[in-house]
Amino acid sequence: MGKTGLIRKFVVLTVLLFAVTALATAQEIGLPKNIDVYVPAKAGGGTDVMARSIANQISKVSGSNLVILNNVDGNGVVAMETIRNAKPDGKQIMQYHTSMLILSAMGKYKYNVLDDFTVIAVGRGPAVSGYVLLVPPASPYNTLQEFINYAKKNPGKILAGVQTGASTHLMVGMLEKEAGIKLRTVEAGSDTEKLTALAGNNINAAFVNVNQAKQYLEAGKLKALGCVTTDEKGARAEILSDVPSFVEQGINVVYDTFSFILGPKGMDKHLVETLNTYYQKAAVEKSVDDLLAKAGLQLRFYGVDEGVKMLKVHAEQIIDAVNAIGLGKK
Repeated sequence: MGKTGLIRKFVVLTVLLFAVTALATAQEIGLPKNIDVYVPAKAGGGTDVMARSIANQISKVSGSNLVILNNVDGNGVVAMETIRNAKPDGKQIMQYHTSMLILSAMGKYKYNVLDDFTVIAVGRGPAVSGYVLLVPPASPYNTLQEFINYAKKNPGKILAGVQTGASTHLMVGMLEKEAGIKLRTVEAGSDTEKLTALAGNNINAAFVNVNQAKQYLEAGKLKALGCVTTDEKGARAEILSDVPSFVEQGINVVYDTFSFILGPKGMDKHLVETLNTYYQKAAVEKSVDDLLAKAGLQLRFYGVDEGVKMLKVHAEQIIDAVNAIGLGKK
C-alpha cells in the first residue's frame, strides 16, 4: 500500500473512531426521549410559567420532549408521591418550591426533599422579590400599621386567606407572632384564587406573590400594605418598588423561596448532572430570562452539590420558622 493509501486509511479510521466516540458520548449523557415534569401548581400561575418556559427551552436543545403536568391534588402531595414512587430513570421529575418543605415541617407530608428524593437542581431568583399583603380597596386600613392596630382591637375578625401548608400560611403566622395580633385564617387556594377572593370581598387580606399582584394593584382593584421581601435589610421588591417592605415599616418579617427540580431517589449521578446542566443553561438563555424577567420570575440554578448544601440550610430555617409559630409536627 502506498503512502497516499495509508493516509486515507488513517483518516477513515480516525473519522470512524471519532464517530463511535461521539455516539457513545451522546448515549452516555443523553436524556430520556420523553420526560414528564410534574408541577404541583395550577396552569397560568408563577410556578407553572417558570417550569413551562424552562422546560420548553430544554426541549429545544436537548432532543428530549419535556411535558408539564399540573397536579394540585392533595395540596401537591399526589404529584410528590408520583415522583417519589417513580422509576429513577429520569422519565418523571418534578419542579416545585419551598411549600414542599413547609408541608414536611408541618407533618402534612411525611417524606422530605433531601432524604426521600433525588435533588437535581436548586434555584432562586436573582432580584429582590417576595410577597405583598393585599386588602380590598374599601378596607378600613391603608397602611400596615393601621392594619395591625385594627387587628389588635378586633382579634380574629380579619379573615386572612392562605394556601394551607404553603408559604402564605407561614407568612401569616410570622406576621401574627411579630406584630402580636390574631387573624382568622381560611383556605383560599393558589395566588390566582386568593386574588379573585380578595377582589370579590370574600376574604379581608392575603399574601400574594408580587408578580401576580402587580396587575391588580395597577388596575386599582386591591390595596397593598407592604411587602415581605427576600432581603433581610428591608430592600423593596423590585417589581413593586413603590410598596414599602415589612422591615422598612418596623415589622421584621423576611421570607425567601427556593425552587427545585426533584426526581425519585436513586437516580444515576451522571443523569442528574446532565439534567442540572440543562436547567442551569435554560434558565439564563436570553429568550427565557427576558420572558421571566418581565414577570419577576427569573431563576438561577446552582450546581448539584452547592444546591443541596443551600437546600439543607433553607430546610432547617423553614423548620425553625414553622415551630416558632406553633405549626410544627404535633
